[in-house]
Amino acid sequence: MRNTASRAALPIIEIIKKSAAWEVHWDYQEAPESSILFQRGEYLRGYIDGTMDDLGIHPDSVCCASGQTGTVKKLNEDQAVRLRDALNRVLIPIVTREFTRLQNMSDLPHLRMVEAEEA
Repeated sequence: MRNTASRAALPIIEIIKKSAAWEVHWDYQEAPESSILFQRGEYLRGYIDGTMDDLGIHPDSVCCASGQTGTVKKLNEDQAVRLRDALNRVLIPIVTREFTRLQNMSDLPHLRMVEAEEA
């Protein structure tokens, strides 16, 4: 098995102020634990779309929005903060749990034995 990192490669979620409007950008970090964002893509897309609808974000403001990456522009500050918080609530725990699962898998003795036999 591969050596795992000491901490999860969490998605980066940031708010940027552009003139009078706000933007929210998010992007996954390339790591084994990030694959869960692709596997759960349909669920995440539904969550994000529902959140933006609930916040009253007009579809024209959405440049792209998926469970892996996204850019939403022309927001007011409240919408930007609430969208960032919603993304933090869904993306961070999913990646963190996958990181923990992968670490636990690498600690299983029968998997280490298979690796030794293949070498």
